[in-house]
Amino acid sequence: MKRNWCLLLIFLSGALASAQIEITLNRQFVDDFADRVTIDSNFRVDVTSKIHSASQDGDIHVAGTSSETGMLTVAEVMNAKTEKTKAVKTLMGAAGTNQPVQISGAWRIWSEHGGEQDYVQGANVPPVDNSGVAHVFEIHPITRVAGEDVTHTWEPIPGFTYKDADDAFQTYERTRSKISEANGTVTIATEKSGYNYTEFVARLLTDPFHLNGGTGVMAAILDKNGDLLVKERRLVFAAGTPPEQTILGMHKGQAVQLLGIPRVNLKLVKWRLDNQNDTKKCPNCLTWNLPYEMIVAAVTDESPSIPE
Repeated sequence: MKRNWCLLLIFLSGALASAQIEITLNRQFVDDFADRVTIDSNFRVDVTSKIHSASQDGDIHVAGTSSETGMLTVAEVMNAKTEKTKAVKTLMGAAGTNQPVQISGAWRIWSEHGGEQDYVQGANVPPVDNSGVAHVFEIHPITRVAGEDVTHTWEPIPGFTYKDADDAFQTYERTRSKISEANGTVTIATEKSGYNYTEFVARLLTDPFHLNGGTGVMAAILDKNGDLLVKERRLVFAAGTPPEQTILGMHKGQAVQLLGIPRVNLKLVKWRLDNQNDTKKCPNCLTWNLPYEMIVAAVTDESPSIPE
């Protein structure tokens, strides 16, 4: 039995090495964005996708970069057809012109669309010609384009089948990582992890609290049957969005059904780095599974019927 466990550990280590994605961020960026929901970006638009059909998620993808993100970035407008004559038109018109567009939205670092390569913040980013290019940094969902408020797009997506919470959170929870720090940078080695737009129930463990650019809450994660999936995770809500307006009226102990997407939790990355030498508080914590939180993109039920 012991030999079998050793073989399993060797296999898992090899699997991580073979599917490894390395994301290197400036340590200052990690510190600055640990408690920040959104990012403001002077965005170079290289190429845009068409507006996706509802069955594909209803987004539009905008590939490019900015000095604020520091790497290849894909920005996305939710429910993009509602903005096709305004924000979407602006983004499409800017593609390939080298005339930056001011974009704001939830910053998102996640490995779903990453290739097996290194992503280094601050490296040169040549123009790309494919909105589906491999990437790990997103501004998703967008809240503002060239001064145009698009927070109304943070709503349920008609015609789209949301990801199942049981499957999605199992994947989030078991995604492995290794964090290291050197010369003012932080490197997160991880693996691909998908499941965008997952529907789940959150039972609030705290009252909502202020974050830079929005609101946060700690919550237990349940499926729609009320079964506990995760004991505690931070949820973040961008300022002025319909989900934030809902959560600001709620309190500890209440439940709400949400649509969310995962991102790396830089506050936990910072905590692990700051406490890595504390063997009681943080034993081997730089190799714990990937720290994540959920960006709440929409509210699907303000009063879900689940057992207390």
